[in-house]
Amino acid sequence: MNVSNCRGCGKLHMQAVDTMCADCLKSHIADARAVRAFIQANPGANVMDLVKQTGFSLKKVNELINR
Repeated sequence: MNVSNCRGCGKLHMQAVDTMCADCLKSHIADARAVRAFIQANPGANVMDLVKQTGFSLKKVNELINR
């Protein structure tokens, strides 16, 4: 295992598989679930609808969708 900076918060952590610390990974998973739930509930929505309704930035939404 390597020591690296978390790509979410920047703190040092032991990198096993992901490049995020455990706290940021939990937050990322919760955000991804919120985006998925919105998409399932609103199949005709576009990205800007998603941004407005969830409160996530456009950059964050694109990251969650593309990951």
